[in-house]
Amino acid sequence: MEHKEALLDCLAELRTAHDKASQAMAEITTTGACALKGYGNLPSLNQLRSYGQALTQALRQLERCQELMQAAAAAGMRPERATEHAYVH
Repeated sequence: MEHKEALLDCLAELRTAHDKASQAMAEITTTGACALKGYGNLPSLNQLRSYGQALTQALRQLERCQELMQAAAAAGMRPERATEHAYVH
């Protein structure tokens, strides 16, 4: 059960990191679209760095989740089947 909780925690952290990276990219594309229309400046280097950092964190979390899943498979744990009531966000 501890392994399952660790995996679920890791997946939640992955989701948070992914959302942060997605938000940073949304800001970059909005800034770029405005610049294209002549309403503002190009995206800044700081915006790109923030996106890169968020993406790096998401990738680290992804690797951690994969490690936990591989460890579960090696220990003979089978993934649970998705049900028709699975939560999708």
